[in-house]
Amino acid sequence: MLTIGMMNLKILYLLAMMAMLAPQINGRAVDLDQDNSLSASSSSTVPRMSRPNFVKITSPPPVQITQVRGSTIELECEVMGSPTPTVQWVHGSGQTADWDDATMNIISESSPTTMARVVSRLVLDHSSHASESTYTCIGRSGGQMALASTTVFHVEAARANFTDMMKPAHHLFMHLKPARVTLHFRALFEYMGSTVILPCKTVGRPLPEVTWKNEEGNVIGSMQDPRFRTLPTGELIINDLRWSDMGSYTCVAKNAISKDEAETFLYPIRPN
Repeated sequence: MLTIGMMNLKILYLLAMMAMLAPQINGRAVDLDQDNSLSASSSSTVPRMSRPNFVKITSPPPVQITQVRGSTIELECEVMGSPTPTVQWVHGSGQTADWDDATMNIISESSPTTMARVVSRLVLDHSSHASESTYTCIGRSGGQMALASTTVFHVEAARANFTDMMKPAHHLFMHLKPARVTLHFRALFEYMGSTVILPCKTVGRPLPEVTWKNEEGNVIGSMQDPRFRTLPTGELIINDLRWSDMGSYTCVAKNAISKDEAETFLYPIRPN
């Protein structure tokens, strides 16, 4: 009964995703075959590369936000595209905004048949000396680009009490930063037989440890299935993608002071 319920949820999720993606799939209908896998309807065999390139921002960051100096804010941007879009944050001056790692939000367009929704989060834990700053989320795919900008207004904090600043706890934790997932796929459609790379970029101090869990909450590893392995950089690799791999995968980032999670829904597609 539980298995049937989970399958129904997966099919509902698929239908919702396809309602969003339908205008992007070359004007062709997308059908569920008898085994519920996807195939594209056509009167003749259509090569995989026929899918048009596209990119769009499906959930932009706020138009404006206020940051109290000394506090941390986060900007989140969701980009959908085919092939898998790259996502990058840029400061108003044109400088890459990912100071800790300039490539942290970059995904290689290694699979031209992939369609994905990518979520990128920019963590700003230090503010500019200026009164305001602009940060732009840029999504690129197949030579196309989409962007959305946020204006951050920087304001002064109330004067801190000197006694509070001298508390031992303040000095003990002032250099620690919570674990946060800054880049993951919200959804990925990929062909069966492919090698899938599910990213999980993180920030934090100390650097978070990354593990992946399946829908049952079990840790995923090569000991259970040699087709699965987690890289030291946090990515989950799935070789020879199968229909049975369809489902949700959760990236768990954990360090000494906090834990963060991000879920990816993976849907295998049957080749034409």
